[in-house]
Amino acid sequence: MTREHVFAHWLVAKTHASRLVSARAPDAPRISRVIATVCADCNAGWMSGLEVSFRRLAFARARVGPIAPVDRTTLARWFTKTAALLADANGLPLVPRDALPALRTGMPDEVEVYLARRRRTPQRLDFALLPEADRVRSVSITVDDLVAHVAPSGTLAGRHGTRLWPLRTHTLRWDTLPVLPAAVMAAR
Repeated sequence: MTREHVFAHWLVAKTHASRLVSARAPDAPRISRVIATVCADCNAGWMSGLEVSFRRLAFARARVGPIAPVDRTTLARWFTKTAALLADANGLPLVPRDALPALRTGMPDEVEVYLARRRRTPQRLDFALLPEADRVRSVSITVDDLVAHVAPSGTLAGRHGTRLWPLRTHTLRWDTLPVLPAAVMAAR
């Protein structure tokens, strides 16, 4: 087991977030210093590959046109992995631990992910957790102008955005993602 930064160094640098704290949790550590415990083999293996794939989707090319199903799965996996690590860093589970190994190659059945865009974000990298008594009810993550809401299946109230996971049968397009108002960053 290793202690790992939840947000990779490349992402913190790309979004100029090295000194930022979560806008919804100003007493929390800097975003660049949020740490979770992960398996060393996973961290250097599938998680590293997932970071590369996410970076390509989020920053290496223009986000226009259809989002291919394979890219939708990559986005859902990255946001779910990151949400689970954020919840773990706060000492609470997001989904049962036995569901997380499915992230190695796909998605756990116990998760739903919604994706939207947000104009004029105050921070290009941010997160918010909505805790309950013994778990995290949902996690909201902002990366650049993308906002994802991740929660256990059937619990995501409000469902802000377009459902990214479970996969929908209709075509999902970057340019038709709903644009959320500034007030909808908080996890719901």
